[in-house]
Amino acid sequence: MAAKRMDLNVPTFLVVSGSSNPLGQTLAQELCSRLATGSVALLLDENTEQLQALTQLLNEQLQPGVVQIITGQLDGKAEQLMEQILQKSCSAHFERSIIVHNEGDAATHVLIEPQTPKEWSTYVERQLMAPVALNQRWLRAKQLAGVEKLVINVTSSLQVRPLIYNTLLCSCKRARDMYFRAMAAEEQRSNVHVLSYAAGLFKTHDVQYDINGNIVDPEELIGMVQKRHEKQSLPRAQPLQSTLKLINILEETAFVSGHDVDYYDTFVL
Repeated sequence: MAAKRMDLNVPTFLVVSGSSNPLGQTLAQELCSRLATGSVALLLDENTEQLQALTQLLNEQLQPGVVQIITGQLDGKAEQLMEQILQKSCSAHFERSIIVHNEGDAATHVLIEPQTPKEWSTYVERQLMAPVALNQRWLRAKQLAGVEKLVINVTSSLQVRPLIYNTLLCSCKRARDMYFRAMAAEEQRSNVHVLSYAAGLFKTHDVQYDINGNIVDPEELIGMVQKRHEKQSLPRAQPLQSTLKLINILEETAFVSGHDVDYYDTFVL
């Protein structure tokens, strides 16, 4: 499979799910700033206040009329909202569609294992089934037939491995990664490209306590997983650094669809 580069400055239908955390906000800002006139951006999240603040920020930063910003709740109705927007934008000439599956607050604050079967089901619905359902509806949208597509799965090189206190999170992460890998193979002839991007360790990944009072230190967990004799000290990433690294990969460095790329693979933007 050949390496792929893409110029982001084309009319695009963009979907960013999980835009409440600093990374999601920065992804939305940097991607929207590079899109061409006639683009539409759908920002989805569970936090309405954060969505409103992000929309106001984008409207202040972007040139008027270049990108239409639309927000919606990241729930069971997100798929219908996306279809409604596409139907209204059917006259738009999109040259590409991009969907970014970010994690929202789960990337920074959720390290507690659900304890009851109902909690487990709710967690799996949110972290695995909901992104897959949204992605499948986007992938099969009639209005995007024949349009080049890019899927960005924001993942973690740490959380796809076995970790104590994180059984369910790691399971969902691993399942998501396998879904996107399989999709890349299935859709390679349909002009669909897939990139799983591990965005790095942020300052917001703080030491926390799980439900049983155990201390959870992300840096120590990384050292345990990599089985190093000495604790590995990785530099903390900034959301803007990580986002620019991702954009550099897309536009300059190139990527192979279905493969994983980690922020720490190289520190050169």
